[in-house]
Amino acid sequence: MTMSFDNSDHHLLVNKVSIAYGQHTIVQDVSLAVAVGEIGCLLGPSGCGKSTLLRAIAGFVPLKSGTISLANKILANDNFCLPAENRNVGMVFQDVALFPHIDIAANVAFGLHHWPKPQQMQRVEELLDLVGLNGYQDRYPHALSGGQQQRIALARAIAPKPSLLLLDEPFSGLDAMLREELVPEVSAILRHEKIPGLLVTHDQTEAFTMADHVAVMNQGRIEQWDTAYNIYHKPDGRFVADFIGEGDFLACNVSSTTCVESPIGHLCSDRIHGFAVGDKAEVFIRPDDVLHLDGSPITGRIISKRFRGTHFLYRVLIAGNQTLYCFADSHHNHEIGEEIGIKLSLDHLMLF
Repeated sequence: MTMSFDNSDHHLLVNKVSIAYGQHTIVQDVSLAVAVGEIGCLLGPSGCGKSTLLRAIAGFVPLKSGTISLANKILANDNFCLPAENRNVGMVFQDVALFPHIDIAANVAFGLHHWPKPQQMQRVEELLDLVGLNGYQDRYPHALSGGQQQRIALARAIAPKPSLLLLDEPFSGLDAMLREELVPEVSAILRHEKIPGLLVTHDQTEAFTMADHVAVMNQGRIEQWDTAYNIYHKPDGRFVADFIGEGDFLACNVSSTTCVESPIGHLCSDRIHGFAVGDKAEVFIRPDDVLHLDGSPITGRIISKRFRGTHFLYRVLIAGNQTLYCFADSHHNHEIGEEIGIKLSLDHLMLF
């Protein structure tokens, strides 16, 4: 996907960047931009190039081509690479990498050695208060929980007031409950400090909770750079639709500029879909588009079920030997092999 951005409107600008290890290209012709006060995200499966791109922005990996700039200052191009220590870029890793032999105050103040001592102490106290750990100054990292260590790692990274904070899967080592609590906290802290951020993750919930814009990456390229809402509801292509959330592609025939005929009936949208009448296509159906409804003329046979507390997620076999996910309230507890009625609740068609 080719994109272009006006340099004057953005703080971080990655323009047509390619990165290679020897003859093997890892990142190919990638462009993205993050404005002041925004948080961006690189989202994709393992091996798609997202961490490599992040390391290039940090200054650890040279570029094959393209340009990376920050606050209108070139950080790297095909024949220049500003050293990482001169970029004013902070970084938080999956491994918090706190120094075990010094206390929390000294860890947070690590990047402030050029500041006068009173200002160092003031900044440390300010940040510990911000991350909810005031009073922990004299403790050591081993005495902290995983979530507390990650908060201290964040405080250390933002202490020098970097122009940009990079986060390389910082929550992946935490349990689900702690992740759910910490992700919005980190987002709020960055916005409070007015520090733009770029997060790398393979977790869609993290990406959607934290980021203003998300880059869905696949095999070294950006398939879509957009808001979380648009990526979910208006995916640019099959990969994005299939990678984000759950869903199924159903074969269909285009019957008008807004409607198709499918194994579950006549489906229409309030938007023109761009296919010609008579074309064969596939409509993408998400689980929240398919609801359980007793007495519906459209039925499916349950072939698998997942209980999720508030609801069941059924997999049903429908006409044409095709399958769909279907939501049902948790009191609709049907057995595998049962026929159930289903109802389509589509706001728009996603055709491919």
